[in-house]
This record gives sequence, structure tokens and C-alpha cells, in this order.
Amino acid sequence: MDVAIRELKAKLSSYVQRAAAGEHITVTDRGRPIAMIGPLIGRVDLEAAAAAGWLTPASGSGLTPIRRHPPLRSVQDVLDEDRAE
Repeated sequence: MDVAIRELKAKLSSYVQRAAAGEHITVTDRGRPIAMIGPLIGRVDLEAAAAAGWLTPASGSGLTPIRRHPPLRSVQDVLDEDRAE
């Protein structure tokens, strides 16, 4: 089923219920497909997709933590300098 983005916005709850029930909905913008809404994929389906080669499971343990560097100058020093100009 195709639905224009304007209609989707107006009737979002209805389309979400249809997707949850298993229907796949293609969202269009000026007649051009831009997104799809459908039911969630269960864990078993993900494993089957990986076995079929459709996706590659994540290999890392998550996001890399951000290392913070010590500031070169304090915010107050920067503000004082800016206000002096």
C-alpha cells in the first residue's frame, strides 16, 4: 500500500496500527517512494536474515567512549578577551 506523506501525517495512528498488524506501507512524497513502515522484525527473523547473508551482525561491544581533552583556556578567559575587543 502507498500513502502520501500528507495523508500519513493526518492519519498516523491508523497507519501505525496497520503496520503493527503486519501490513507494509510505502510512504511517498510527490509520488516518489521515500520510506517504508511495517511490522517490527523479531529476533528469529534477524538471525535468519544474517544466516541468509542479508545483514552482518554487529561485531563491536558498542560505541567508543569520547575522550575529553583538558581545556586550553577557561570559558571566562575567552569571554573576557572577547569583551575587551
